[in-house]
This record gives sequence, C-alpha cells and structure tokens, in this order.
Amino acid sequence: MEWGRIIDIIEEKTGKSVYKELGLRPQYLSDLRSGKSKNPNSDFVLKLIDTFNLNPNWLLTGEGEMFQSEAPSAQRIPAELVSGGGEEGIPFYDIDVMAHIAESLDLKDEKPAGILSIPGFEDCVACFPVYGSSMEPKISSGDVIAVSKAVDCERILWGEIYLVITDAWRVVKTVHPGKTEEYIILRSINPDYAGDTNVDKKDLRTLYLVRGVVSRLGM
Repeated sequence: MEWGRIIDIIEEKTGKSVYKELGLRPQYLSDLRSGKSKNPNSDFVLKLIDTFNLNPNWLLTGEGEMFQSEAPSAQRIPAELVSGGGEEGIPFYDIDVMAHIAESLDLKDEKPAGILSIPGFEDCVACFPVYGSSMEPKISSGDVIAVSKAVDCERILWGEIYLVITDAWRVVKTVHPGKTEEYIILRSINPDYAGDTNVDKKDLRTLYLVRGVVSRLGM
C-alpha cells in the first residue's frame, strides 16, 4: 500500500496537516512516505479513517470513493409532529430495543402495535422504544427510534447510530471499524458506559440505521 501517496492525497484534499490531526510525530509519517515503515499499526489506520471520514474499502483496496458519503445523524424530531393512527406511516413495534444488550429480534415474527406518522421520515421502516441510558444525551430512556431499511456490512456509515441485531441479542450503539476487517466495534455515547464491544461480522443478522429520535411522551 502506498501510504506516502495516500497521506499526500489526504493533505491535499483536506488542507490539513495529517500528523497534527492524528497526534503523530512527523518522523513517523516521513518514514511512511519514504517506505522505511511499511506496516502501520491498526491504531494509525483507525485514526486515519475516523479523522478524515475515509472509506475503509478505498483505503485498503483503492476501490470506491475516497471519502465516505455524508449521511444525516439521527435527528431528534419534535414530539408534536408525532401522531398515532391512520393507514400510512411507520410501523411501531412496542418491543424493547435496549440501549444495552437484550435478546434477539426478527420483525417477520412480530406484529406492529400501531402506526406513527412522522413527516420527513417516510422512508423509515420501523419504530421502537429504547430503554437504558448508555446512549444519552442522544437517546434518552423511553425515547422512540425510527430506523431505515437494513444495510449490509459494506454500507456501514462509521460513527453513526445503529440498531444491531445478532442471533443472540439486539442493542442500539454507534458502530466503528474493528481492528481487523472481520470485526466491528459497538460503542456507547454516555461516558459512564465506557468500553468497546467487538462483534464478529459473521454473527450479525441485521443492521438498521437510526434516522430519528422522538419522545414517547408525544405519542
């Protein structure tokens, strides 16, 4: 991998000094450019991806876009825009998708408890209540999340909030690249819940991007 060329491109595209952004000594990057250092550690790679929003596939293979496409983070929707009833809207499943690990979920086996009408989020496929405080202040216990259709591992938007479902459990967390391609990292937002959860991609059943958050009090 031509790390020197990659670093030059990033500096040119971003107008930033890579070593300052990554907190690295200039000599380390000079060695990468000259080829003296040919095996950057995983921490460097992850910092590079997170700092410059790089597409991991482009970084590793040269394929696809250099930067990840920007996507809106989960938005907090005003409660007064939420209403029940009607034939059109987003199915609401009164199933706890906890902000900590809970048992698995398969929507094929579940029947919605009702329909929510949320203007601007018609492309969402389901809404769920969330309990637990690990995702505060973004998601508070008792809030309802609206999720978009399931995505595969190749389309993950790193750092965004997902409803993650495996064969054993379901959980709402931010998703980040693992230290190897076989894994992803799940992370809480609340600093009181520090620590990463490593998940083997083979164990993933479904990933739903969290598009919106509403207060259940407004339903």
